[in-house]
Order: sequence, then structure tokens, then C-alpha cells
Amino acid sequence: MKIRDQISKHQKELKLAAITRKVAKGIEKVSRGYIVDRSGKLVVLQETEDFRALGFVILPVDQMKKIKSQKHDGYYDKIMELEKEKERIGMKTEIELKNWKTAFKTFQSKRINVIVECEDPKRDSFSIGPVTKVTDKGVSIRHFDAEGFLAEKPTRIKYKDITKVVFDDRYVDVFSRYVREKKRPAENKEK
Repeated sequence: MKIRDQISKHQKELKLAAITRKVAKGIEKVSRGYIVDRSGKLVVLQETEDFRALGFVILPVDQMKKIKSQKHDGYYDKIMELEKEKERIGMKTEIELKNWKTAFKTFQSKRINVIVECEDPKRDSFSIGPVTKVTDKGVSIRHFDAEGFLAEKPTRIKYKDITKVVFDDRYVDVFSRYVREKKRPAENKEK
């Protein structure tokens, strides 16, 4: 079965999926959750962990190697239902998934902070914050650090380097409420 057919099947049947992605030469990562939206180029996966529905991750289809559900995933799925977590599966925010540009335009217009990652060990980038600029080739994120301070200048990221984008996630949402500007030293005043 082709990858696009697997995506469609998992979304339609709301089956727990393990998506193996090639993020760099010789490097694969696995993302687990429920496929809740898709386009020809991007997939939205609602991640799960320890029988809880978590936030959302956008993954590029062209990096996907395989999607599978194992026999024991059916039991995991049943527990998700019994714990009423399956009721929480589904998009909270409508995202235009035609391509990266339209997705980031949505985040920018709705003022949704995101995490943008490149999981290639040679690049290994992680940017969290608001989208400040969207172009045909990339996006600019005004990153905030581990103390919640916003960078003075946005970080520019090329779409071709992105392996995943996280949004409507507890970490991003809670941290974003406490973001702040660095106090700048007062300019020297002449006496």
C-alpha cells in the first residue's frame, strides 16, 4: 500500500499510527498518534503518550517512509476510549495545509506560537515562538529562550530544512503565556 493510501486509511479509521520518517541521510524518527488532517504535502498528527491526547505535529509527507499500526495498538486505542481521551482527538485549530507557506500564514494570522524543528543532526535546530514573516522559501520565527525572553531578531528557517512543526501543544501554549522582552540598558544620558 502506498504511503498516501496508508495516510488516508489511518485518518479515516482514526487508528493509532506509528509514522517512520527519514529526517536526514541514515536518520529516521518515529512519531506516534492519530492522523487528524492532511493534504498532498503535509499531515497533522495528534500525538499521544501514556494514554493521553497531546498537541499537534505537522509532518511533511515526502519524509514519510512507512506508517503502521500493530496488533497491540488496538488495545491502546481501547484504553484511550475508556479513559475518554479519544474524545479529545481532532483539530482544535483549522490550518490551511496546502504547503508550508499556507500553514505558516495561518499560524501568523491566528497568532499561534509554534515549535519548528530540523531533526537532522548536522543542522539540529529548534525554534519556538511567534511567526513574524512568511515567504515563498521560508519562515521567520521570533524565538524565545528557556527563560521566556524573546530574541531581538527573528530566526529564518528554510522550508526544505523543516522536519516537524508543533502547535496547540501544552508546552508551547503554557510557555507562550509567560514570554517577555529583555530589558534594554538605558542609554547614557549626557549630564
